[in-house]
Amino acid sequence: METSSMSHPRLPLAAMSAAVILAVTALGAPSARAQTAASPAPAQTAAFSIPAQPLGSALNTLAREANLQLLVEPSLVAGKTAPAVNGRMTTAEALDRVLAGSGLKPEIKGGTVTIEPAGTTSGQPAEITLPSVTVTAAGDTQLPTEQTRAYTIQSTTAATKIALSPKDTPQSVSVLTRQEMDDFQLNGVNDALQHVTGVTVDQYETDRTDFTSRGFQITNFQFDGMGLPLIYQSQYGDIDMALYDRVEVLRGADGLNAETGNPSATVNLIRKRPTYDFEASGDVSYGSWDTKRIDVDLSGPLNSAGTVAGRLVAVHQDGNSYIDRYEPSKDIVYGVVEANLTPTTVATIGYSYESNRSRGAEWGGLPLLDANGNQMSYSTSASMAPDWAYFNTEEQRAFAELSQQLGDRWTWKTTVAWNDITSHANIFYPLGALNSDGTSGFSSYTSWWQESNQQVALDTNVTGKIDLFGRTHDIVVGASYSRSSLSNPSGEGDTDGVDVPYSVLLAGSFPEPNWDGETYSTEYLDIRRSVYASSRWSLTDRAHLLLGINYTQAGSSGDASGTSYAQQSSGSAPYVGFTVDLTKDITAYASYSKIFNPQYELNANSQLLGPARGESFETGFKGAFLDNRLNTSLSVFHVKQSNIAVDVGPNPVTLQEIYEPGNATSEGIEAEVAGRITPGWNVSAGATILRIVSEDGAPAQTFIPRKSFHLSTTYQLPVFDHKLTVGSSLRWQSETSFSAEGEGTATQGAYADLDFMVRYDVNRHFSITGTLNNALDKKHFATMEYDRALYAEPINGSVNLAWRY
Repeated sequence: METSSMSHPRLPLAAMSAAVILAVTALGAPSARAQTAASPAPAQTAAFSIPAQPLGSALNTLAREANLQLLVEPSLVAGKTAPAVNGRMTTAEALDRVLAGSGLKPEIKGGTVTIEPAGTTSGQPAEITLPSVTVTAAGDTQLPTEQTRAYTIQSTTAATKIALSPKDTPQSVSVLTRQEMDDFQLNGVNDALQHVTGVTVDQYETDRTDFTSRGFQITNFQFDGMGLPLIYQSQYGDIDMALYDRVEVLRGADGLNAETGNPSATVNLIRKRPTYDFEASGDVSYGSWDTKRIDVDLSGPLNSAGTVAGRLVAVHQDGNSYIDRYEPSKDIVYGVVEANLTPTTVATIGYSYESNRSRGAEWGGLPLLDANGNQMSYSTSASMAPDWAYFNTEEQRAFAELSQQLGDRWTWKTTVAWNDITSHANIFYPLGALNSDGTSGFSSYTSWWQESNQQVALDTNVTGKIDLFGRTHDIVVGASYSRSSLSNPSGEGDTDGVDVPYSVLLAGSFPEPNWDGETYSTEYLDIRRSVYASSRWSLTDRAHLLLGINYTQAGSSGDASGTSYAQQSSGSAPYVGFTVDLTKDITAYASYSKIFNPQYELNANSQLLGPARGESFETGFKGAFLDNRLNTSLSVFHVKQSNIAVDVGPNPVTLQEIYEPGNATSEGIEAEVAGRITPGWNVSAGATILRIVSEDGAPAQTFIPRKSFHLSTTYQLPVFDHKLTVGSSLRWQSETSFSAEGEGTATQGAYADLDFMVRYDVNRHFSITGTLNNALDKKHFATMEYDRALYAEPINGSVNLAWRY
């Protein structure tokens, strides 16, 4: 089988530039839209251009354009839509048009507008529970974090598909916002998730990474709430963060949103969406190891009525690496169009393409132990991969959404997603371990493979409110369908089993073999059908009960190198949550869910393991302080699982991973603080204490740190006209280890990584940001998950020049 690392050429920069020019032409010049903010004085007129959209979003847009503070009770605007408002008029006239038919009225006093029921007597406003802020997301509307510039959010649909504040969500939710990603230049998913409480990033090779939370593998990765589990539990290649506004991580079982109740965490990447004002940005950065990066982001209206908007994001990055012979590069393009078809109907369609290419890619990493069980040490840059080895991945993701308002209180939303995820590689694997003579003990294994995974997912749900027993309650009912097919042929080279001197391994000089035809293959088809319902019942003004259930039917069939398998399974994942407001700022909560998690993994006989089952319990306290700008949480959790897939290493013939069923219990404590303490001071901090044991009570998953802590903070200094921002990020974890019978034990002591950032805002359009990562130059492995590993990045830095319009 002839394969080549050149079979997927780089996306030319010229083509990217042409796309940008065409996008600028399509979006129109900024002068096509009114750019001057209206005066807050209602007697003066100003140009307004507000598209039809949910009422909460429209009010936020109007308040921002009119320089008004907005006060509104969330329940007043929930489930309501606003018509398009265009033209020159007074602020009061614009408000009347936005609120037309809503049963609400505005009252403007000075620079503040209060939204009240139309029957409210003037001067006696209804009780307002939202704090007074400049522009606050109202009700179920979460503003993009690129607009709020905060380190937290006001609303999330994690856990139940019902829009709730983090404080009212009876499960642990962390968020990584656009502002934090920009502050610390977190361009890849690995860097991003290192800043999330309770998540461990286990990069065991140059191009493959596992993620864990609460002692178990994270396999649920979603995009705008839609996604299928990761293949083989690992992320192949990178996920670039330029496309995303924020990352929401729900820790614990998520059977309602993800079809499968994996009790680790669900990572939901929220895509950037079009804006209805013209916006543009460009970033150019240069970093250690000759790493160069260009980002372009354009967004704005696509028609004169302001009812259709689009957005284009493009990225190119290339350079070298701290690892010998390793040269990664990537290209990303993302486009999305949103159309307000009617005042109550919004359609969205989007597509993204990401190509990751790596030359000198590792397969297996550096052996942790020699033949006598002694722990080995290398230089940070060491690699056993030859320069001809490569690992390339491509991800194409397309989606379409249709949201329809049904009256004042109900919304019907349908989403379809299509993903085409491929990878192809020529790899070298050093079999064996170093003998006591310091030169021998290794032999060669070479392989090529191609993997193609095509996924289709559909979700449709109805969300709304009902009045019962004199109170208002939230209801979600929906159904989902997914189909995932995989083809994974592979073959070998003609030099397998050749003894390789240790010096040749480290020099990466093992010659590329002649490649044979297909030797092994894996094919599978996985189909899942689910129905679900969730509800939030208002028992009193302070107490709420959340009930939900997901019922899933899963069918899998396939063939692994001539051995066929088929399996049908079904199960339900009930969910119960309870919250009670102890004060206006502090809420106590508890939640319980059962776990039903169909698995893709095969055992040594090439048969599916069957679904994992168990239960998850969590309780704790949450707080929202400083006008909801600062969210806090303290939780205790207990998870018990049976029949979970445990990786026991590769098949000695095919090198395909083999899994065995295992039972484990995890319990621990998590604490988190995130948000804005003062207008110029952002903070995100979290700590985890964890205990993981197998069914016999022995410690399990020892590569996961039992204690961890992270702190990221930035502060806008009161000098240089507040144009200078400084920040730091600290990540600490306790000792970890790898141990295997017949091989020995390798340990890694506790360590801390310290990063710094500084940004200077030259003017309202230009800024320059510098980062210094691993400033103390701590040497440590990226993970101890397997018997081979690679070192984490040594001290490095970057400089970024950003332009915003």
